[in-house]
Amino acid sequence: MASRLVVVLLPLACVAYAAAALAWRHSWISAIAAVLVAAFLWARHSRARFAAYIFFSAMAIRGALTAAWPALAFAVGAVLLMQTPAARAAWPRLRPGRVRGDRMPPP
Repeated sequence: MASRLVVVLLPLACVAYAAAALAWRHSWISAIAAVLVAAFLWARHSRARFAAYIFFSAMAIRGALTAAWPALAFAVGAVLLMQTPAARAAWPRLRPGRVRGDRMPPP
C-alpha cells in the first residue's frame, strides 16, 4: 500500500508544482522540468530517481536563495520521501556498470 501511495503521490506532486510554477511565477522552464520528472517517475524510467534528485536539488537551492520557503520545504520533503523503502523499491538507484546498458563490458 505504501509503495503504491508513493508511486502515485510523488508524480502528482510534481505536476501540482508545475501548475503552481505556471500560475504564480510564470516559470515555464521549471514547469516543463517538473512535468518531465513526473513522467519519468510515473513510467518508472531507469533514470527517474536521478532526474528527481537533480530537479529537487535545483528547486531547494533556488528556494533557499530566493527565500521561497514553501518551495524549499517541498523539495526537502520530496528528497526525504525518495529515501523511503517504498521509493527505493519503485525507483531503484543507478548501479555502476549498468548505466549504459547491460552489454557494457566489465572494466
